[in-house]
Amino acid sequence: MKNLKIRFTHILKVFLGPVLGINLMLMLVPASPGAQEADSQTFSLKQAREFAIQHNYDAQKSLMDVSIAAKIRRQTVGAGLPQINSSVSYQNNLELPTVLIPDFFGGNPDEFIEIQFGTQHNASAALTVSQLVFNGSYFVGLATSRIYQQLADQGFERTQLQVKETVTSTYYTILISKESEKIINANLDNLEKTLYEIRESYKEGFVEETDADNVQINVTSLKNTLQNLQKQTKTAYDLLKFQMGVDLAEEIELSESLDDVLTRAGIEKAMAATFNLNQSIDFQLTQTQEKMAEMNFKNEKTKYWPSLAAFYSLSFNAQRNRFNFMDFSNKWYRSQIVGLTLDFPIFKSGSQKAKVQQAAIELDQARTATRQIAQGLLLQDTQAQNSLNAAYENYLNVKDNMDLSQKVYDVTLIKYQEGLATSLDLTQANDRYLLSQSNYIQALLALLNSKNTLDRIRNSYD
Repeated sequence: MKNLKIRFTHILKVFLGPVLGINLMLMLVPASPGAQEADSQTFSLKQAREFAIQHNYDAQKSLMDVSIAAKIRRQTVGAGLPQINSSVSYQNNLELPTVLIPDFFGGNPDEFIEIQFGTQHNASAALTVSQLVFNGSYFVGLATSRIYQQLADQGFERTQLQVKETVTSTYYTILISKESEKIINANLDNLEKTLYEIRESYKEGFVEETDADNVQINVTSLKNTLQNLQKQTKTAYDLLKFQMGVDLAEEIELSESLDDVLTRAGIEKAMAATFNLNQSIDFQLTQTQEKMAEMNFKNEKTKYWPSLAAFYSLSFNAQRNRFNFMDFSNKWYRSQIVGLTLDFPIFKSGSQKAKVQQAAIELDQARTATRQIAQGLLLQDTQAQNSLNAAYENYLNVKDNMDLSQKVYDVTLIKYQEGLATSLDLTQANDRYLLSQSNYIQALLALLNSKNTLDRIRNSYD
């Protein structure tokens, strides 16, 4: 009986395995203050993913990054469009500057006379239009801004994929927990029925009291396990709500069962499919980062090139000894300027050369990273597919074992009822059946998680 208790304790631990880590994760989830009760919402797995893509906190932040990238691109484009500036200035010469000039007027050029030029009040209004004609960095920047936008879009897609993966995993965990509850309830009913029959037999003197005590221990342990499992299921629901962006105070329900998700999982199709590296968002991101490094290299090289800008300026100036600029009977003097500015770098003390060399090294790093990611993803896919194959084989074997264990238990129960088997035989058969069910649940969870991992790598969620 001691060995029986040890096996029974192991069974309870296995049943709790799928959800043991959830409490620690939920410690990191902040509670929503002042949340109100809401009507229960029901989600299929696909609906839960779609809802999470719209409301998950990380997905929302990633979508903001996409908007920021669009604004940055608009800034880059705007830098090369015509720029118009205006200015108004006023100057009060409290004391006009004095200039010494030779006394040509008095016929004494060797002597100097003091002269003050200007007026006390001066005002000006100017309008300047400038247009970039040619700048290498600007044209490279235009191409870079498009790549940066693409990088943000791919980052958002990657976040969506990660959200789908985590939501799917938690959805599976809840289904596994609920299925475990059903199994434990069913076994609890059988044990309680067996316990009642053993106690009746004990009253008649056909069995010892320890037989009933041992079964009672198992019944109590199963009840405790069921209570813990129910708490873990609730915790898993809270984790799913957090991942989906649902208020923790709201209630949600899952509309699909384990059989539903297993039927739609397409396990055999996934095992037969091949990996297309170009469909991997991680590989696409690495390629885009390589393009960014290439644009940075080009940008540093274009800084050796000249830049050309055109400008036009229109200004009005007025000089007064009295502050009467609003009196338009007095003249404002107009001036116009049009011109070109050519900026040609000549010597930068080797600093620009070092920047070009640095950008070239960073480009080589990016290319190496692309090759590394490509090989790493191929390896990950191979490992994930092998894991899926192994999990599927194990699932089929464990399912057969569960069916056999149930058959053995049913036969032992009939023998016990006919007096051909002892209560110990029945308890052991029940424990084996319980263990086979637990193994089945674990194999099913491993199978679904392996498929989930493969979908994440291949970006193949439906």
